[in-house]
Amino acid sequence: MTNPFLRMEQHKASFTQNDMKIYQAILDNPKSVIYNTTSDFARIVNVSQPALTRFIQSVGYRKYNDFRSEIASWQATQDNNKVSDSSIPYFDAMRSLLNEAEKLLTKEYLNNLAEYILSFPRIFASGMGKSYSPAILLQNLLRKYKIFVNTPNLDSLAEVSENLSHDDLLIIFSVSASSSIMKMFDETDAKVLLITANPTKELEKTVDRVVHLPYLPPEPESCSISPILFSMLVELIDSYIGEKLSSTID
Repeated sequence: MTNPFLRMEQHKASFTQNDMKIYQAILDNPKSVIYNTTSDFARIVNVSQPALTRFIQSVGYRKYNDFRSEIASWQATQDNNKVSDSSIPYFDAMRSLLNEAEKLLTKEYLNNLAEYILSFPRIFASGMGKSYSPAILLQNLLRKYKIFVNTPNLDSLAEVSENLSHDDLLIIFSVSASSSIMKMFDETDAKVLLITANPTKELEKTVDRVVHLPYLPPEPESCSISPILFSMLVELIDSYIGEKLSSTID
């Protein structure tokens, strides 16, 4: 099942004023989509029906009923998680995120990501708060292949990044990819691989490569599970790098 809220977040940067009104109305009350027709919902939001149709199509749905069906399915899943006596909500959330992550992290995707990382002679990795832990994990895991990852902390990241060359890779782990961390390496000559839960496509214009991991609505920063997904991704990268190096030796 596709997460319709994640889809909307991925297109948020290009929303018009009407789009933002529709988006906010859906966040405030998802069930208003489920229980209203196109014309009724457009009237509730105070936009025209064509404006609502354009919004639906801009986030990847052919028609309103398709979007409404996705919202209904997602809402039912969330409601079931809340009332379930046999499952802890945290684990339900993790299962939901893992399902979304599995769609992205295919063998081909991970293989390509491992190749990209291995193409650099020097690797640097950093992050803010909990997002610094995956950088340390990457350093520890790759050491067994004699791949040494430098992990500057946040205090020294700006200075280090300014002295990197175009042959270096700087991996940034950041749930929100906020401006406060992005500005720390905006002057670097290194290639930047950003691993984030921020779905904004505009980020791809500011760095060389982005891995957008899923999160639970409403905001990436409020999804405490995101750093765990970062660590899982690092474990997968380690596995694929190991396979590549092993096949090279063979």
